[in-house]
Amino acid sequence: MSLGDVFTATFSVFRRRIGAFLGLTGIQQLVTGVAVMVPFALGVIVWLPVMLTGSQPSDTSIGLGLLLVLVGFFVAAVVLGIVTLYFDGMMITCANEATQGRFPTVRELRALNRGYVGRILGLYILALLAYLVVVALVFLPLIFSFAGMMAVINEGSTSSQNQALWAMLSGMGVTALLMVVVAVGAFVISVKLAYVAQVCAVERVSGFTALRRAMNITKGAFWRTLGYLLVFSLAAGAAQQAVSFVMNFAMSAISPMTSQSSESAVLNMVRSSSFMIMIAAVFAVALAIQVVIVPLRHVFLTVMYGDQLRRPQLGPVNHAFAVNVPGYGPAPYGQPGYPPQPGYGYPQQPTYGAQPGYGPYGRDLYGEVPGQQPPYGQG
Repeated sequence: MSLGDVFTATFSVFRRRIGAFLGLTGIQQLVTGVAVMVPFALGVIVWLPVMLTGSQPSDTSIGLGLLLVLVGFFVAAVVLGIVTLYFDGMMITCANEATQGRFPTVRELRALNRGYVGRILGLYILALLAYLVVVALVFLPLIFSFAGMMAVINEGSTSSQNQALWAMLSGMGVTALLMVVVAVGAFVISVKLAYVAQVCAVERVSGFTALRRAMNITKGAFWRTLGYLLVFSLAAGAAQQAVSFVMNFAMSAISPMTSQSSESAVLNMVRSSSFMIMIAAVFAVALAIQVVIVPLRHVFLTVMYGDQLRRPQLGPVNHAFAVNVPGYGPAPYGQPGYPPQPGYGYPQQPTYGAQPGYGPYGRDLYGEVPGQQPPYGQG
């Protein structure tokens, strides 16, 4: 598929299953909002009696409240990680099934997605640990230089302070250099492992097997994968920036109102119902953009994944309509020729170019009615 084909297939799949995608993303956002409020709710449980009585909080209540907040943030982070993995798997499975011309219900999606979190959870934990270790190593020179600077400054001499300043600047320079190296390395690895989630969800392999498999899939296709992902990121970023610009413009319109006294500003804002409707609409669009971009990215990557798997089967083609994955059989009309028919004694038919497919693998992907014509050999 060309880049235009991938975008066309992405929007076709998203349009066909828009209810499922928006529902899954909406539930994910709802769970995220609830999980974020848990730490603050735990803190309020401890401090609420103190606030109601107006008494001075004790060290015990303050410490217990802070501990509960920290524990709540940890629990919320774990829950959010698992929930994100689960819904990511659901959206990937939904997108993959749609590219195959199948439209399962939510219950069927849950059955197809069963075991995804368990397969990829170990890889997710390993990635978090690797991130923490890398961050610690990157900031280690800065920490050591800061500690050395404080020790030298305590000596009190002017030359010692100059040495401390140079040590601090050196540590900052080394940390900045390491940050650049780590950022470039992480960027390259993220491209090479772009299809890890798709492999784990579609091929039902463990996370570590998916790691090796994803690297094999992107081998020889690094720059194309990078280019496609970069274009999608730029398009998504442009949409978000456009909404942000509209929001900033709307907020600037509030300034004349808020320049008055606070009471007059509130009255003017309440009386201006059309203005309040406009503000609500802007925020609704901003939320909708966030809800839409998440499943679109999963669909985009899933279409790219299917196309990348199919390229070795098709060889050079002008237009690869079909998106197929192992386990679903060859795509009808997607091969560069027809096989010889057994039992009739006819010579092998001449090779034809890749034909625009019919049925669940071809035109269905681009928005036409499924199964308009049966696949070759099944009519």
